[in-house]
Amino acid sequence: MATNDQWVQLVKAVGIIAVVFGHAIYPLIATNHMMATIYIVTGWWSMPLFFIVGGFFLKPLAHDARSLWQFIQHRLLPIFGTYLLAGVLLILTSHFVRGDSWPYTGHYFLRLLYGGATLDGELNIFWFFTVYMLTLLIVTVLITYVEQAPVQFLIAIAMFALGVSYNSVGFLHFKFVPWGADLVLLTTLWMLCGYYGYKYWPQLVYKRFYATAGVIIYFMIVYARYEWGLNFKLYLKTHVIKTPFMAAFVPIFVVLALCIIAEQLAKTGWFKWLLPVGWYAVPILYAHQLVIDLVAKVPALNHPLPLWFFGLVVPLVIAMLYHQIRFGHRRTAGDAES
Repeated sequence: MATNDQWVQLVKAVGIIAVVFGHAIYPLIATNHMMATIYIVTGWWSMPLFFIVGGFFLKPLAHDARSLWQFIQHRLLPIFGTYLLAGVLLILTSHFVRGDSWPYTGHYFLRLLYGGATLDGELNIFWFFTVYMLTLLIVTVLITYVEQAPVQFLIAIAMFALGVSYNSVGFLHFKFVPWGADLVLLTTLWMLCGYYGYKYWPQLVYKRFYATAGVIIYFMIVYARYEWGLNFKLYLKTHVIKTPFMAAFVPIFVVLALCIIAEQLAKTGWFKWLLPVGWYAVPILYAHQLVIDLVAKVPALNHPLPLWFFGLVVPLVIAMLYHQIRFGHRRTAGDAES
């Protein structure tokens, strides 16, 4: 079980590293073709990865209201509580660091409640957590009340088709849907694939073939994007999706390849030093943008690699220290996932 947990954490670590690097290079994408390409091609899979992995440990519920409420209480409400707490802390930190006015800060709190694509700055990544929470709920209901897997996938594919059929959708007089809820139309398919992929993972054969094929195909389309401007973009937050049919399967086969590679690497034990990045993925996601923005104020450090390093390491160290203080020990590879 320890090795099994470790390869999952390695996959999460790769996703975190890609997300933080993408935000570190974002200021350069308008002027640097290489950086723009890296930003786009990592966006094809970096955020979908977390929805796919999120399906790994889902289970059907008993067919009663009590089980559903327990799921909401134990799985969803903690995510929402952390979302609110992290949002309040980051907004207040930004207020004092940037010298924002109180009316602006007060409006930022309202935007935190509305969520989704209305959030920017230090809360740029917060859309993910509300969409993730809603996707957990939808997929859990789907695997609980729809028994046949083909029907589940038919529903998820129909949702995906609907999700890519429009450029943007508003709510009342607002430009975006609260909590980015419409993105669940897309993320349901990925999480459902993660649920079944992990469920049947031990039976999967020819893993090395799939990993090799996935890596080769991925770098072929990366080359096509860099050299010929392949029209494939996948920006979930702003619902920018070019070449929708690729958006359905590219994240899946890339993450499949990453999972197979991570499983093999976990057996070697060479990359255990990356495990904390997977363990503390949530605090890194929440805090990295604030760290990047603060470090960018130092001219000597306002470059992609230092921004990437500090954006990754500072939240990680803070999270590890908090864990040490709260639980009285450092986390190890033998600890269960929390």
